[in-house]
Amino acid sequence: MLSALILHLLLTLATHLGDADVAGVLTVAVGMAAVLVVLLPFALLCIRQAQSALAAGSERRGRVASPPG
Repeated sequence: MLSALILHLLLTLATHLGDADVAGVLTVAVGMAAVLVVLLPFALLCIRQAQSALAAGSERRGRVASPPG
C-alpha cells in the first residue's frame, strides 16, 4: 500500500511539472525507487511477523475451544 501511495504521488508530481523539468522528475523517481528498495525488507519482515502472530493466535484459540479428551 505504501508503494502504491508513493507511485501515485510520483505521477501527480510528474503531471504538475510537465515537460519543464525532466531532470527533476527523474531525480524524484530515482529517490522514490531508492526509498522503496530500502523499506521493502522491513515491510516484508512486518508481514512475516504478523502472519506468525495470527497463526499463533489461531492455534491458541483452537486449543482453548477444544474440549479436553
